[in-house]
Amino acid sequence: MTIRRPRRTGAFAVALVAAGAVAVTAPATGLSAVFGVQDDRMTIAEPIQNLQQRMKLVRRTNSKVARFDILWSEVAPRRPARPANHRDPAYNWGRADRVLSGMFRARITPILSVYSTPAWAVQHRARPFTSRYNPNAPDAAQFAAFMRAVSTRYAGRARHFEIWNEPNLRNFLSVNGRAHLGYYKKMVRRSYPAIKAGNRRARVIVGVGGPRSSTGGGNIGARPWMNGLLRDRRVPMDAYSQHIYPSRGPRFSTRSYNRAFPTWRSVPEIHRVLNQRRRGMKLYITEAGYTTAATPFRNVRVTPAQQNLYLRQMANLPAVRDPQTAAVIWFNLQDNINWPAGLLRENGQAKPSFRSFRSIANRPIPAGLRAELNPRPRR
Repeated sequence: MTIRRPRRTGAFAVALVAAGAVAVTAPATGLSAVFGVQDDRMTIAEPIQNLQQRMKLVRRTNSKVARFDILWSEVAPRRPARPANHRDPAYNWGRADRVLSGMFRARITPILSVYSTPAWAVQHRARPFTSRYNPNAPDAAQFAAFMRAVSTRYAGRARHFEIWNEPNLRNFLSVNGRAHLGYYKKMVRRSYPAIKAGNRRARVIVGVGGPRSSTGGGNIGARPWMNGLLRDRRVPMDAYSQHIYPSRGPRFSTRSYNRAFPTWRSVPEIHRVLNQRRRGMKLYITEAGYTTAATPFRNVRVTPAQQNLYLRQMANLPAVRDPQTAAVIWFNLQDNINWPAGLLRENGQAKPSFRSFRSIANRPIPAGLRAELNPRPRR
């Protein structure tokens, strides 16, 4: 989703302590997927000196896995002389170093989503953009070199790497103003061996499908995007990821809604396609959630009570309990004006979903996923 710049808010530690003191009964079913959270303020909005406090909030959720965006354009605003070498002086790793060191100390497994093209690396004619990230597609070789630098630098702290964010949407990856499956495939083919060269134990996650049902307006629907990637055996990957933000709750069912994609009822279909094309491959749902207030990016919202109910229903879905679903990442930790899907309100007050999430995320990693989600990656 979009990098959202939150309003500045006051202190919120008291609300968290109060929320953490209330016990919540965990779902009664055998949960297989590991639930984690993304604090989008860590990416760019929060001053770097506040990152330690943000990490404390992430730890309060009991998450054993967390997603973090590395914006290439922020790390490398000027062209490095040796782009595959993470020690090149053009690179500024300060923010990522602090976040990943904090996750390592907390035994939280990071999933790194790397995107946003520096101006010097744009491959085609650059088009204007208004976000803090640059969606103009990069030179594939330059991106691969950067991914090698990332995987090398964090080989002892991270091994899960998503190639870009929602590349089926032109606002995140654009070739002359349109999403382009063929060009994304090229990026994957160049980046996969580069990531492995930096860390042979890396898990390269491909797809990162944005939650769009239809193709049009320069965007590609999530279903044809998934099928186009998984059917092409020339595209290497270790896992597939999809973002899910449905308009209805996880148990809602009508004939027309069941055909929509992606929803929670789409997860068994994703499993089937994975097993047809890449048998046994894990699915990562690296963004999911329900907004509780109006937002310019979404025309539906739920009440805080419904958000809590839907979270608990998500955790009990058979397709989520299926060991093929490795992780579900709730986006985001705390509301901001553009994306109020947080477990916390913008002022730091806990929503009912915060307590439920802590209970769900606190369950141990199932034995079958311990190797997949090892919090202490080795080189």
